[in-house]
Amino acid sequence: MYTNMSELSAFVVKLNARAQQSGMTDLVNWAVSNLADVLGYDCAWYGWAHVQQRGTTIHASSVYNLPKHYYDTWTGVAHQDLLVEQFIEDPTCVPTYDRYGNAQTDGMETLSDTFGLRKMATAMCLRRDRTASFYISAYRGGQHTGGWTRGDCEFLQCAVDNISAAARIAAKNDLPASDAQTAAVFLSRHGATIVGLDTMRDRFGHLWTRSDGDRVPKWLADYVDQPGEHILIDQELVATCEPRMSREGLSLQKVSLRPLRKFDLLTGRERDVAHVLASGKSHKETARILGVAPSTIRNQTQSIYGKLGIDNRASLAKHVPV
Repeated sequence: MYTNMSELSAFVVKLNARAQQSGMTDLVNWAVSNLADVLGYDCAWYGWAHVQQRGTTIHASSVYNLPKHYYDTWTGVAHQDLLVEQFIEDPTCVPTYDRYGNAQTDGMETLSDTFGLRKMATAMCLRRDRTASFYISAYRGGQHTGGWTRGDCEFLQCAVDNISAAARIAAKNDLPASDAQTAAVFLSRHGATIVGLDTMRDRFGHLWTRSDGDRVPKWLADYVDQPGEHILIDQELVATCEPRMSREGLSLQKVSLRPLRKFDLLTGRERDVAHVLASGKSHKETARILGVAPSTIRNQTQSIYGKLGIDNRASLAKHVPV
């Protein structure tokens, strides 16, 4: 398939424009689908991975025009993946595979024949000192389909590099604006940082150790797959974990950190009471709104005051987040 610089330029322009308005997973899904029309592939497998001599870790992935069980099938033949072998030998290359070529393994033949993948090419955007790099494995079907030319491979590599960069831009639409109080990251299910590490470290880097690398520390990793808000007393932080999955199946974990406030130490019911009282309601009105006895509200008010170290309604209002 012939590709040229004008097609690549047009793709990158549209990609960067979309990055300003889309969330990260939506952008990546759109890019892979749009690139299929430009570069001429029938289906693809894409996401973030770490390729090493001792094995490949797929941190997060999705498929385009392939069954969802593709990943499970690949896992069974991963040790015979010729594309991985080529990449390990030369990380700067775009590995290719031809079902009718001379280089074959049982695993590659099984993968190719099961899904009708005749001509394959994989490009990865390597990021120094990072264990999660964006990749696209693009596939063409049919015995007589065109092979991957050098120009096609260069086009695919450049596109992958640009998609990876655009994804980091689009992630800002998903993550809260970083300030002196808050930072957030997208993580894989393995705890590796996909996007947001630099911002997180700028704010909370003193809690990381050198050995953590680009993975979140164990005290945070333990909560990654537990949705909701978590009080981390020892670190004096609050972590909010939220799974994010696109309709295409690309699954990531959004994790936000902020400093612990005294208000966070209140029970859920005490927070409800504090919010109503801080709005100016009396104990009797608060009891009616929350459906409890006024005496219960008075008791909870004393508990709230004690935990916050205050003794009046005006001080309470300063502690209650808007």
